[in-house]
Amino acid sequence: MNVSKARPLRLVVVVLVAWLSLAGILTAIEGSNASSGIQTYWDAIWYSLVTLTTVGYGDMYPVTTAGRVIGAVFLLGSLGVLGVLVYKVSERISALRERRRMGHNGTTFTNHVVVIGWDEFARAITAQLVNADRQVAIVTDSRDDIDLIKEQFSGNDVFVLFADLKDVPFFSNARIGESAAVFPNLASDSDKLVSILNISKEFPGKRFVVALDSPDLKETFHAAGVTYVFSKTEIAAKLVASYIFEPDVAEYEADLMTSAKDAHEYDIQQYLVTDSNPFAGKTYGEAFASLKEDLNVVAIGMRKAQAEGGTLVKLPQDHVLIEPGDYLVAIVNGTTEKTIASLFGVQEGVR
Repeated sequence: MNVSKARPLRLVVVVLVAWLSLAGILTAIEGSNASSGIQTYWDAIWYSLVTLTTVGYGDMYPVTTAGRVIGAVFLLGSLGVLGVLVYKVSERISALRERRRMGHNGTTFTNHVVVIGWDEFARAITAQLVNADRQVAIVTDSRDDIDLIKEQFSGNDVFVLFADLKDVPFFSNARIGESAAVFPNLASDSDKLVSILNISKEFPGKRFVVALDSPDLKETFHAAGVTYVFSKTEIAAKLVASYIFEPDVAEYEADLMTSAKDAHEYDIQQYLVTDSNPFAGKTYGEAFASLKEDLNVVAIGMRKAQAEGGTLVKLPQDHVLIEPGDYLVAIVNGTTEKTIASLFGVQEGVR
């Protein structure tokens, strides 16, 4: 038997033996006194029980000095029993609260984004995802991060799981199997690659988005099954260069990369074309004209679903046919975003 489990059992046995022995001694002492209500062993057991449980009916009590000494032991024992019970209940409640705080009870999120590893970069990404009405499950190995994240984001939008970042099976508490995408945000590119391989083994078919420190590793990550790989350095360099020689374009690009909340903010979004989409079976040119005229939405591309993984077509020819399963990519503002989502019957993003 495990030593840690054997100790409480031995303590219970010792306490039980001491209790029964004291009841026997009390019977011997009080039973010889005719005026005592404790005449049999079962009388002593009953008296000890009502005393230890702090009920104290008063129907029987010791009348001898020695009997009262034993009664005092039972009274003190009742305080100990009550203290232990209160402590155990409080300990259990605290453990349940801590388990919930650390996310070990799991979440009900589906079609959400799982972010593995927390830092300022992950915080900025999470803020953008929440602004785009996407739910995010964050896995962190730092207890200090938990309260900071919960202070900044609503529990309806963001779930936090405290876990060892190498304990991939435990990620099931973040419902990684039901997620739409996984973003490994670990300290190094090699850690990201190992994490991706382990997650793919435990949760096959996951879609990964990876931000690399070294752009030279793009092909390595593509070979590992990662669909979307980008380099933070390359993106930053392109944006800085654009600010230098075409600042208005750069500012527009920066705006389009963030989520739109009102009519003065713009965003590039993609929407799945379903069978009920009004443009299913029509040409790209027809969709472009209708969206621009009716909603002031500018279609700028589409992802054709026929090819494996899909093929992004930028500024398609007018005659290209739009089919269910394709994605339309368009520039929208915060107001038309809601209108187009209602028209298409789907929210933005990959499904």
